[in-house]
Amino acid sequence: MIYQKQLIHLLKKRSIQINLSFVRYARPFKKKWMFSLHHGSHSNELALEYFDFAYPLIFHRHWPSIRLALLSLPKPVALLNPYSLSNKNIKQKLIEQGSVDMLRFDNEKLREDFNLIQKQISNSDNEYQIKKLLEQKENRRLLGTSDLVDEQEDINEEEEEQEEEINEDDDMNTFNQPEPVKRLDEIYKLALEQQAQSVIKGNVVSIVDDDKERDYRKIPPSWHVYTFPRSNMSRFEPAKTDELGLLDYYCMDGACILPIIALDVQPFHSVLDLCSAPGGKALNIFHMCPYIQLTCNDINGSRWKRLIEVFTQTVPKDTLAKHVKLVKGDGCLFGERQPASFDRVLVDVPCTSDRHALITAFNIFSKKRIQERVELPAYQRKLLESAIRACKPGGIVVYSTCTLAPVQNEGVVEQAIENLASTSNKKSRGYQGKVPIKCEVISTQSLEKHYAYFFDFYAKTRYGSLVLPHISNNFGPLYFCKIRRIN
Repeated sequence: MIYQKQLIHLLKKRSIQINLSFVRYARPFKKKWMFSLHHGSHSNELALEYFDFAYPLIFHRHWPSIRLALLSLPKPVALLNPYSLSNKNIKQKLIEQGSVDMLRFDNEKLREDFNLIQKQISNSDNEYQIKKLLEQKENRRLLGTSDLVDEQEDINEEEEEQEEEINEDDDMNTFNQPEPVKRLDEIYKLALEQQAQSVIKGNVVSIVDDDKERDYRKIPPSWHVYTFPRSNMSRFEPAKTDELGLLDYYCMDGACILPIIALDVQPFHSVLDLCSAPGGKALNIFHMCPYIQLTCNDINGSRWKRLIEVFTQTVPKDTLAKHVKLVKGDGCLFGERQPASFDRVLVDVPCTSDRHALITAFNIFSKKRIQERVELPAYQRKLLESAIRACKPGGIVVYSTCTLAPVQNEGVVEQAIENLASTSNKKSRGYQGKVPIKCEVISTQSLEKHYAYFFDFYAKTRYGSLVLPHISNNFGPLYFCKIRRIN
């Protein structure tokens, strides 16, 4: 509470308007505030400043740790190529270097010890929140208004009423952003208005726990993903080619395997990767279960070329021609053109790409792309709705992003399922009617528990799972949600 009053007083002196719902979360960090009043001009600087403004509201005291990981080198994993002639040799070499197959990691003692640590951290978080609430109440009782006369002179009655209305339990699921301050430019203003309108209800989609009996230790023999243990920051050597010109392994973000595990592809399934480029997740799908018909689609020309390059470098031409179909088209139209056609659909949508945004000079936080970023959740929702329409009844759709923003994660899932349940345009034999499509979210808690040693999962997601970057195992961010189409 003292910090809130000090911050209000400081901002009043500088003639800056600010909403109290933001001040509530502001905390000093080495005598500096966690947001700046003057932002940079480059898009990666704008991205970092926007993250520093928005994410402390969601992740609270965990944000500095997440921020450090985002600004550090990511930790890759090596997806072994089963078609490479040097497969056996490279597997032995990776083991000798100290890496482990994260899909087959079976050190139960290490798992149990780590789960105990995570439980202690969770209990500590709860104790911390309770302690802070008690401190705030005690400060109100002891200080009252008489000790803060000078600071209160600059606070009008309207602001005091706003403070009283702040909900102490407000968290990421409501994601109510503050009103934009005067000195924030248009890039902040539009984004904040967009997110202020997004409220995740959290009770409109049914959640089932069908995966709780699934044995995650049963992994197909063709699928191997190697990484170094926690706190080991070793790097893999550049991949090499064999006599056939095929790479021996493919490096990527380790969190990318989680949506593939959730997808649960079985032999002879027809599978659609709706936004496939650059191809890492599609490659995991194919190595996980080679006996499938895989359709990979992307609309972006340069990314689609990268997708073709990845597959031609890792899969023999005859196998590629037999089992993989590479398509260039608008993912939003798949649901209309090929309704109820696929057993499994992965839709890894374009997003703000939080980690990528911090290292790229021209990203979606560029001032020239303001409108594109504001319209991004609507575009993501259209892609997810198209993916669900393209999925067969009883089939599985996995939605994923590489952002921490709830408006692009749970918000999109909830809105898409709500929209499809109310009305869904369907054309059949010249007749156009409105037929609802019902869906349910499948819990991924058992998956989180099994892979908790390698990934840090956020505990407060309403739908799906969110991997938080952490310096000891710097994967993510990655959000994924498993959805079943019922009818």
